[in-house]
Formats: sequence, C-alpha cells, structure tokens
Amino acid sequence: MAWGHTQSGLRSGGRASPYLASTIQSMNTQPVAIVTAASQGIGAACARRLSRDGFRIALMSRSESIHDVAREVDGLGIQGDLTDPIDINHLVGKTLEHYGRLDSVVVNTGHLPKGPLLELSDENWQDGMNMVLMSVARIARAAVPAMRACGAKGTITCISGAASREVMDEFPVSTVMRSGLTAFVRMAARQWAPDVRVNSVLPGFVDSYEVSPEFMETIPTGRSATTDEIASLVSFLSTSESSYVTGESICIDGGMTKAIR
Repeated sequence: MAWGHTQSGLRSGGRASPYLASTIQSMNTQPVAIVTAASQGIGAACARRLSRDGFRIALMSRSESIHDVAREVDGLGIQGDLTDPIDINHLVGKTLEHYGRLDSVVVNTGHLPKGPLLELSDENWQDGMNMVLMSVARIARAAVPAMRACGAKGTITCISGAASREVMDEFPVSTVMRSGLTAFVRMAARQWAPDVRVNSVLPGFVDSYEVSPEFMETIPTGRSATTDEIASLVSFLSTSESSYVTGESICIDGGMTKAIR
C-alpha cells in the first residue's frame, strides 16, 4: 500500500481479526507510531512531530478530518472511537497490516466532563473511565504483544494532565481518572520492562483552546503551552534518547501546579 492511505473504522463481528506473532514481519526498520485523537490539537501536533522525526504514522480520530492530517504526514488515517474496543483492535491490526511493525503508541484523548461532584452522573464517571483508563488498557493489550513480536523496543506515551498532580476542583473527573492513570503507568512500566517503556505527559493549559484570564494568572510563565512544545516532549519519550526513562509522569504546565511530585 502507498503511504497516505486512509481507512474508515471498519468492524468485524465485534472484534478485530487476531494476528499471530509469526505473521508480523517487516523488511523496513523505519519506526512506526500510532497517535490517537489526532485530528487536531495535541494529537495532530504529535503526529506531525513524530513524522518529522522519522516515524511512519497511523492516526485515529472520530472526526473525518483525520484523513486530512493523515495525508499531511503521509500516514494511515483511520476513523474510529478510542472508547470502542473493536475500533482499538482494528487500529492496531490495520497498522500492522499496513506497515508490518509497531514501535510507539501515543494515547491522546478528548476533554472530560466537568461540574460539582454531586452533579456528575454515573455516565459522566463511566465516560471518564473509558476515555482515560480503559483506552490505555485496551490499546496496550493489542500493542504490547505486537511490539514484542516484531522485536521493537516499544514505547507507550499517554497524554494525561496536570490535574493528576494535584486536586483541581474545576476538573473533578480529570483529577480522579488521570491520577489513576499515573498509577497505571508506573505499574505497567515495571511489568512490561525491558521490552516496552511507558510514560505520561501532564500538560497544563495548552494554546489549542481558550484559557480565561483567571486561569492564566495562575501560570508562572504567563502563557499556555504550545501544542508543539507538548509534541516535542512526546517525541523525546518515543525515541531512544529517553531509553532510561520509564514509569514517569512528566508535568509540562509552566510551573502552575504546586505539588512537589
């Protein structure tokens, strides 16, 4: 297949077709990265940066505009839902079919429900769990065996948030779920070493959305991060330059959070 190919989120009977380790073969050692929620913002910036740094890219988003980003980075674009296990298995399977290997996964997600605790519904909490925690667990179940099968020293980088570092009343679901993700990352790094490194990136406010003057005053650097700055850190964590870094949740918030760790 030619690079720049795009795919719709096809489904096959409730689960993507299984693949055997013996069938994962690649004559091309150029690394391959999956980036989710990549149609805009941080995800799109990560796709562009990893492409510039030599990765072949597979991208997924619910938005049709994922195909535009895929063409821009000469990658594989798949329209699908990160909270759907069928779509996740399809994403990994098509990446292996298209490129023959998998080296890195960047798990980027959308925004989570907000509101006072007593006004949040069960559905709000379940949405947060599926978006932040289950998405990582599900994609890892498919990606880690694939990385090991093709002999890659793999990486998984989760885009989390500064709300996991300290309690933020304005972002309750994010605070709770992303704190859990920090624990998952630490545990996964220990269990999957030395084959796969797992880290997370904790952005504060980012220039891909509007920030109120009230919140801007809490940032010592006086501005939001650019999506390119987030992508630069993600690229570092996805390459051998960070080969001794695993299990870490790295805050990139302009000094906003006050927690020591």
